[in-house]
Amino acid sequence: MTQFQRTTVAELPCVDQALSPWQANIMAGNYAFERGALLEARDKYTTAHTLASHLLSQFSQATICQSVLTAIEHCCPALVVAAHNLADTYRAMNQTEQACQWLCDVHITLSHLIMHPCNTVRTVVAHHHHKTYLELVQFAKVHNHQPHLIDRINQTLSYTPDQHITLH
Repeated sequence: MTQFQRTTVAELPCVDQALSPWQANIMAGNYAFERGALLEARDKYTTAHTLASHLLSQFSQATICQSVLTAIEHCCPALVVAAHNLADTYRAMNQTEQACQWLCDVHITLSHLIMHPCNTVRTVVAHHHHKTYLELVQFAKVHNHQPHLIDRINQTLSYTPDQHITLH
């Protein structure tokens, strides 16, 4: 689907059914994380992130109505939770660069979505955008001894959607 196509509500899956696989993967990831099975947790969280990202993209391109707004209200935090769980998993694996990458990516995704033409969508996204901002600031405080991560975070926090930066 191109960026400019619109999907009708009838073509969109019910949000509860659509997020059910996300929830199952988050729960399985949490269980794996608690057991110390970090690779399994990473894989489950990655699947959950992919699902939430796809759904959020689909709903954010749909014609806005109450059902679509409700879906966005559910998909936004789903994306943030999956990204933050991935970051926590990578931290537990002592892979701070990958943890930072997930935090930066979700913040940039929301930076794009906060420019949505619908004010209600922007309001929903702003709440989660602020959370990702705070998480990046906290990450920077904890990892202030790694200047390359601080630079990446500063770049992300100053990012505007008209920029096209690639974080590595």
